[in-house]
Amino acid sequence: MKLIQAPLLALTLLLPAITAGHPTARPPEEQQSHRHNWAFDLFHDKYCIGTTVSYAGQGSSGCRTNLENGGAEAFINVNVDPSCKVKLYKDKNCSRRSMVEEVKTGMTTKCKALSRKKTVHSFEVFCR
Repeated sequence: MKLIQAPLLALTLLLPAITAGHPTARPPEEQQSHRHNWAFDLFHDKYCIGTTVSYAGQGSSGCRTNLENGGAEAFINVNVDPSCKVKLYKDKNCSRRSMVEEVKTGMTTKCKALSRKKTVHSFEVFCR
């Protein structure tokens, strides 16, 4: 029993000293590097009711598939930088001819249903 007590006592005394040297919050310059320059929400329902699936990132994304809830029928433009455009596609390959919507700066930040009962199955982001 005494063999266990000594290491526990040492750890209890040293733990505050070890953790005191590590900041719990990131410095402002590091936080800025983690900011997103595009963010939007997708909804399985055309009225933006139900589970919100948020996507965000920096720079171009390439084709993103496997959207949660099997796809989306509506979106909300949370924040898309002027240098970026988000393209939503009805297929899973981000094919140009299957693009149904382009989300960009200046679009409303309210719920927007996709036209003609389309369902989005993939997206990609292009940034300059």
